Amino acid sequence: MERRRYDLNFKKMVVAKGKEIGNMTAAARQHELDPKMVLRWARQLERKDLDQLDDSALKQPTFIPSAADYAALEKEHEKLKKLYAEQALEREIPRDLLKKTNPHLRIK
Repeated sequence: MERRRYDLNFKKMVVAKGKEIGNMTAAARQHELDPKMVLRWARQLERKDLDQLDDSALKQPTFIPSAADYAALEKEHEKLKKLYAEQALEREIPRDLLKKTNPHLRIK
């Protein structure tokens, strides 16, 4: 099933019709729309989230990473890999000691 996009004027018209008749579900069904979607449009219109309502947030990314951002992420990634290796080593040490003191726990 293909996702459909509706323009802001259509969304406002459907929500206005739903408020006029007092039933958003009926207005949604008249236009063959999902009632939950129309209720979400109404909430967004009340909160003035018009940028989300007309899908402009999907058209323009809010954050565009720069080369410095990538470098910082790479540095953090290396730091996390080292931390993970240290923790893995800390888990292995007690396991090895346990095997040395209890030879019957060794895997053959």
